[in-house]
Amino acid sequence: MISSVAAVIGLAVPAHADDTDDAFLASLNSAGFTYNDPAQVIQSAHYVCTAAGGGTAMADIAKAMTSKASALTEDKAEKFTAIAASAYCPDAISSTTTTTAASS
Repeated sequence: MISSVAAVIGLAVPAHADDTDDAFLASLNSAGFTYNDPAQVIQSAHYVCTAAGGGTAMADIAKAMTSKASALTEDKAEKFTAIAASAYCPDAISSTTTTTAASS
């Protein structure tokens, strides 16, 4: 379900996974996410950080993800954005409006 978001976004595929990627994927697995292509899921996580770095609120990023991947529920999108930000851009969590934490 997350893979379709990365395909729509069209980001470059990372050449290899590193420790951060492994920890991110482990967090997704623990949260019950399923996916076919880890590289595309990692791309989607980087999209979260790019959007947050541009000033987009986490709730808005989650909404954008659900509009691009119909199989992704709002709850799962919010969890994904929180996990992605925690792994790749933890500063974005405090620098953007995070209704994700409030709605949990």
